[in-house]
Amino acid sequence: MGVKSSKDAGAFRTGDIVIVRRGKFAGRPFAVVGAHDGRILIANGSEYTASKPKRKNVIHLQQTHYNLEDVAGRVASGKPLDNGWLMQEISVVMNKDCTSCKQEDGSAGWPKKR
Repeated sequence: MGVKSSKDAGAFRTGDIVIVRRGKFAGRPFAVVGAHDGRILIANGSEYTASKPKRKNVIHLQQTHYNLEDVAGRVASGKPLDNGWLMQEISVVMNKDCTSCKQEDGSAGWPKKR
């Protein structure tokens, strides 16, 4: 439907909104802030800041069809990302009335954490 799964790190672009599928923060949205050694660097401003992003395996992430162009522009120009601003941008996208980001464990067919 509105989300797709990919095992290729090249499919992720800086600024993409992703949903974590495995781990402590499963089901939570994050923004892609880079890539390193075949892993994707994600941050949401609160648990993982833009200055110290989480390295995540691509098979544990689910892409959405949203991209924060401001994040990509700031990373490309070398400007620092403000954590409060990043949290606000992610929440604005996720609070929109759309089905592509609102899919949860049951509706998306993801295995639930046991």
